[in-house]
Amino acid sequence: MATSSDDSVIDDDEIDDYKEDIEDNNCLLCGVHCEIFYSKTVRPTRPTVLFGEDRWKHRRKAKAEHVMVPSKEVEEGYFPKYPFTWSSMCRAIIKQPSITKYFLSGITTIESVHFSRPYVIPKDPNVARIGGKTGNLQYDDTFIPFHAADIERQPSNFQGENIGFIVHAHCWVLFNYIIPTALVEKKLDKFIRAGRKYWRNNRLWGISDWEQKLWKAGHGRTHNQGFEFGCDIYKNPLIVPEVQKVVDNAWKTKKEYKPPRCSRVPLEVATMIAEWTCPIDYTPADVKNTRIMLSAWQWTLPDSFWKVRLKEELFVELDSLRESNYSIDWQALRLDLMALVSDREWYVSSGLPNP
Repeated sequence: MATSSDDSVIDDDEIDDYKEDIEDNNCLLCGVHCEIFYSKTVRPTRPTVLFGEDRWKHRRKAKAEHVMVPSKEVEEGYFPKYPFTWSSMCRAIIKQPSITKYFLSGITTIESVHFSRPYVIPKDPNVARIGGKTGNLQYDDTFIPFHAADIERQPSNFQGENIGFIVHAHCWVLFNYIIPTALVEKKLDKFIRAGRKYWRNNRLWGISDWEQKLWKAGHGRTHNQGFEFGCDIYKNPLIVPEVQKVVDNAWKTKKEYKPPRCSRVPLEVATMIAEWTCPIDYTPADVKNTRIMLSAWQWTLPDSFWKVRLKEELFVELDSLRESNYSIDWQALRLDLMALVSDREWYVSSGLPNP
């Protein structure tokens, strides 16, 4: 069974008709449908759900239907209690009928079943709306209504209305690592044209793994039917949970100086021993032995040792650590990341080998 935005029930034999009625709100960057995985009791648009996440739990006291938070909190956020929330947190690139230029909006939760009712989203790109009901609300002028734009010609019934191309908030952040979005925002019209040209007649536009979606949402699926496209298309493209855990631990573990337990060994000699213990093509056992050795001898190896063993550019999560003035134990952090990478089965399925 599947549920619509008003909690009505849709039988499995009606799913195909249901899919055809959904507005064309696919992410212009990844092509995947922007939607919420929810049940009748768990829906990210409800304050009780997103306010349950640690980063926003203090908002519960506000007793508000929704709150406004810095967009960075969503962009950098991993939602461990509701990991699929990312797929519904979106921005829009909006064009108003009276203005020729597009502009980038803030962030809100996009529901897949919207039909003719417009979405409402913060105007300010630095703001995100968290929680709140989705229907018949009164919004002030800090919000703007819009209809999801079509990749082809816009429907005639949207004439004179605001239209917007939707992008996942996390996809937009990831895109920034390829092309600075500050530059893209100056030429949004060209970006829209390029996106529409790329996705027209592309079979992956609006890609959806229906069985996987129903299983994740818990709608009558008792076991995983497998991936229709060979991988989980609903996995967060920006934040890898295991990597995020390593980074979170790095924030909590301050680097402490410990004097060597024996006479000082020349750095060149220590590096040679470490290279023998942990070759470039290392295994989990090699990483473990290196960790034990460095802990025992209290050696600090040069950056050159780590650079040939760990592609740090793959881990965008490290940027915030580098920008901070916090005393990070980079050696321990790198060993933790190497432990992940050396698990080949995990590494291949993590998406990291596909920059």
